[in-house]
Amino acid sequence: MDNVKKNTDSSLYVSEDAISKIISNAAAGVDGVVGIASSPKNPLRLLFAKENYGKMRIKLDGDVLNVAVSVILDSDASAVETAEKVQEAIKDQVQNVLGLTVARVNVNVLDIAQ
Repeated sequence: MDNVKKNTDSSLYVSEDAISKIISNAAAGVDGVVGIASSPKNPLRLLFAKENYGKMRIKLDGDVLNVAVSVILDSDASAVETAEKVQEAIKDQVQNVLGLTVARVNVNVLDIAQ
């Protein structure tokens, strides 16, 4: 008598801006990171994006994410140790918040704050 069909398929859409914000916040939360390096002004990005998350590349292949991010470090920070902490922070945040597998996080130290 019960003809209700339950649909267990579901989907989640997460915008690139949301993913970028999670990555940016994770990196900025690491001791020794002053910020994400700013990217050159791109007119299309200014038109279509709410915020500029800096020099960051995101590649999503299915549910596997590859990230490249450029950071500015404090002058007292160890580049190697801080970059490793940034990698872990980004991987943990993306996996915990979005449930995506993070295959690779490349961290480029672009500048040192004075």
